Amino acid sequence: MGIEGFEDAGVYRISEELAIVQTVDFFTPVVDDPYDFGRIAAANALSDIYAMGAVPKTAMNIVCFSPKAFDIKILKEILKGGADKVREAGASLMGGHSVDDEEIKYGLSVTGFVHPEKIVRNEGARPGDVLIITKPLGTGILNTGIKADMVEAGAVRSLIEVMATLNDRGAEAMRAVNTHAATDVTGFGLAGHLCEMIKESIGVKLFAEEVPYFKEAVELASSGFVPGGLYRNRDFYKRCVAGTASTFFTDILFDPQTSGGLLIAIGKEDLPAFRKAASGNGTTFWVIGEFVEEPKGKIVL
Repeated sequence: MGIEGFEDAGVYRISEELAIVQTVDFFTPVVDDPYDFGRIAAANALSDIYAMGAVPKTAMNIVCFSPKAFDIKILKEILKGGADKVREAGASLMGGHSVDDEEIKYGLSVTGFVHPEKIVRNEGARPGDVLIITKPLGTGILNTGIKADMVEAGAVRSLIEVMATLNDRGAEAMRAVNTHAATDVTGFGLAGHLCEMIKESIGVKLFAEEVPYFKEAVELASSGFVPGGLYRNRDFYKRCVAGTASTFFTDILFDPQTSGGLLIAIGKEDLPAFRKAASGNGTTFWVIGEFVEEPKGKIVL
């Protein structure tokens, strides 16, 4: 699997029983604390491996940092945060590469293992499947509010912990059942990643009242604290959306996420087994929709 299918990662088969899954992701700081930024960036990069049904094995740092412009202690904390998160994932940090750049950036190149017959692609959902999400939405809106000092310390801490949480347990629950498709919710928002799941093959009906989000996002969005990426997502993906919803739900639908949760499509008959697996490892999840035969290529609100 390469770039042609808009998959979360590339896959190269080594043998009949082993394939390697490779991805890379890095970005500029989304929070002030360098250690937390390292944790979030690493969790975000590792997420693509989990979305493919794989297990991360090795990682390499990608760093843009200027020791002339910033205290080297900042870089050490970023790398420590990333290393701790890689260690938590059970993977090995193998090194990396740095570039002298006054705009700080950090992330990982990650390699994972998967059985070739157990790869989970972003398409393959079937009519009647339920749609599951494993993290609340609204990180883009809250991060915008944080920049304007409009979010209380407790909410900031909760947001950081959600963004820094690995998708490993959700992926473990996903692998315990017959998963038809999966992806993770990142910069394209819920709408964009759902468009990748349904393409022109099927549709999906969203249960607006079941979609989880940070409660602080409601007031922030109504006050205009929304990221520029939200407008870009709306302009590009509104063609996929059918029906009407509240202004806030529309904002949540297109809000670009940082280190978001998994989107998982499974048959209704497998929901009890998924729930049991999720309960056993502490995975939080919400059933937020159902895939439908018609209208094809549409997210129905």
